[in-house]
Amino acid sequence: MRSSGRAVWAVGVAVALACGCAVKKPPPPDQALAGILPSTTPVPSAWTAPAGVDGPAMTEWVQTFGDVQLEMLVDEALRNNLDLEAAAARVEIASGLITQARALLFPQLSIASGAGVVGRDGGIRDRSGLIAEASWELDLWGRVRARTASATAAREAADADLLYARQSLAATVATLWYQTIATERLRRTAEEAAAVQEGLVRIVQTKHRVGKVSQQDIALAGADLDRRRHRERVFATSEQQIARGLEIVVGRYPRAELALAADLPELPPPVPAGLPSELLERRPDLIAAERRVAAAFHQIQVAKATRLPRVALTGSGGQSTSELLRLADVGTVFWTVFANFLAPIFDGGAMKAQVDIATAEQQAALALYGQTALRAFGEVETALASEQLLADQQAYLERVYAQDSDALRLGRVRYNVGATDLLDVLQLQTRQLDTSFELIGIRADRLSNRVALHLALGGGFAPPAAP
Repeated sequence: MRSSGRAVWAVGVAVALACGCAVKKPPPPDQALAGILPSTTPVPSAWTAPAGVDGPAMTEWVQTFGDVQLEMLVDEALRNNLDLEAAAARVEIASGLITQARALLFPQLSIASGAGVVGRDGGIRDRSGLIAEASWELDLWGRVRARTASATAAREAADADLLYARQSLAATVATLWYQTIATERLRRTAEEAAAVQEGLVRIVQTKHRVGKVSQQDIALAGADLDRRRHRERVFATSEQQIARGLEIVVGRYPRAELALAADLPELPPPVPAGLPSELLERRPDLIAAERRVAAAFHQIQVAKATRLPRVALTGSGGQSTSELLRLADVGTVFWTVFANFLAPIFDGGAMKAQVDIATAEQQAALALYGQTALRAFGEVETALASEQLLADQQAYLERVYAQDSDALRLGRVRYNVGATDLLDVLQLQTRQLDTSFELIGIRADRLSNRVALHLALGGGFAPPAAP
């Protein structure tokens, strides 16, 4: 009885130790980032580039463009994109790893049975048995709980990866959509430019027949016409390539059969940018990088706890119909209870090496987190600065286009009253079309930059309702 009492007391102490050994928590994201960035690289409290509008970043940013076709394409991509499906499967894998790690916190139960016959000189006799076994490793030093915490952090990283994949997919669809529309507009403008050049060629040929220009002028005019036709074909090729790329992203067969909008939309109002510190908690790829730091942090605890003694309780019981037990007049029902103790003594440095490996892996995760944060800050700063720079460029080009249009209007008036010839008018029209090319390009650049700004700020995206 005394020995049984001591055993129960020992088990009680072990369980108390298991309950009292808490798993350490990793440092908060801002502290982790401050610890890995160089001392010469402090994170400012506000963006250095002009933010335009103060306040929290936009979330359902796709709807801010007011483009129903874009919203439908994004929704289609979120439903059909296979890369996204693979990211969702990785979340399921990470969830399964949590269950595997947590399972060791509970007693492991199993049952075994068997039946057979034993042959002797005297004949054949039956032999059967049923055994139930249970084992439970007491998590004295938090090894199992640290492994569970690491698996949980890894699953949270996978969740964040999936969210960032959704945001990146929406941004890719929006960028390709507006690039396709812009390229189609450029192709149509190139057609207009070629048509104007054809008129110029006819005029030059007429002047050559009356001796006003040389054969060289005809050759130059013809070369300019073919150059503009070539330009139109280049835009047509690019449009088909971009359209097919977009169809693949949304899960369609790449036929280059998208129904495009007639023109690019106007740029939405300025975007609230929030603060740099908020980016750490809002942008999914930063959250994923920080969660990987946490997972590596817990793996160090796992490696350290592996070097400490382990205590496990095991028990079994059952019934056997063995003929040998009957002959020995021994009962057929049995049970056993053991407390197992295992303490590593010498392993050639393997466990210490595992601690060193886990520590190095955490340093690597920290470094990647810091680099990801710097890249994220750079993307926001670049997109914010480009907002104003591109707006200035568009303003200048719009004034150039307005002045070219005035010059063309006045040239037509002069032509109607006989003060100039058609060649001057067509040259003015060519000048206006050249400005149109640049203006279409800058409008597309501003839309792409706005999409990039939303992605850089970590603005979430919820799929729109089905149309």
